Amino acid sequence: MGLFSRKECVLCGGKAGLLTRYSLSGGEFICGDCRNRMSSNVDSIGSLTLEGVKVQIRLKEENNARYRSEFVTSRRIDVDSSHPIMAVDDTHGWFALLTDKDPDIFSFDQITSCNVDLKTSALSEEERKNDSGLMYILSFLQSDDFCSRYPKMPRCPMGCKVTGMRFEISFGPNPFNAKKVSLDMLPSWTLNKTEIEKAYMCANDLCQCISEYKSGSRVQAKVQAQAAPTAADATDQIKKLKELLDMGALTQEEFDAKKRSLLAL
Repeated sequence: MGLFSRKECVLCGGKAGLLTRYSLSGGEFICGDCRNRMSSNVDSIGSLTLEGVKVQIRLKEENNARYRSEFVTSRRIDVDSSHPIMAVDDTHGWFALLTDKDPDIFSFDQITSCNVDLKTSALSEEERKNDSGLMYILSFLQSDDFCSRYPKMPRCPMGCKVTGMRFEISFGPNPFNAKKVSLDMLPSWTLNKTEIEKAYMCANDLCQCISEYKSGSRVQAKVQAQAAPTAADATDQIKKLKELLDMGALTQEEFDAKKRSLLAL
């Protein structure tokens, strides 16, 4: 009986069964329902105190409210419409992982590294003899055309087959104490060439997006875009300069020089 005995959740007072409870650093337990009120990316729940759990629940609630009210999706990076991965908010430099019902918001500057983990296994003799399109897919993955399109993606070794692909993101300090998330790009081996390439394409886009933020090129482009005057802005400024010219506050030479600068002539 002791092995399967129920304990009370220190947070809600409900029953916490052996298979649905989580132990905390002080020896207390929380139930599965209270665990689900926190981010799924919280690392090392066993190191949290009761107060730490309360903080994480509050942070998750604030995250969900911010996602609904502040997060503006400027682009999506998905395997396909039925396999969502990431929404990007370029205005704030945020991204949300869409693998959860209530996505967590992270900042790109919280990322320390990313990696594509390609799972492979050796082909059996039976698979070599009765390939059913398998060898065609493998030759496609190892072709020069494929490699040129995805030069930074891991290659499937000769004599092997792909059994899965995961995109891993490692984090530095962040509100959820997340250390790493692993996103499933190709749940299982498939003989469908289109599905494999979609997984590679999505992983490649994720790498490129993160690389742009880590190098600062994405932020720099945003600053330049914000700083550059629009045509309407330039027209308004020229009108104001013309008023100053008519008032005698500017010479004709000064007006002409500023006008050329605004029109990039």
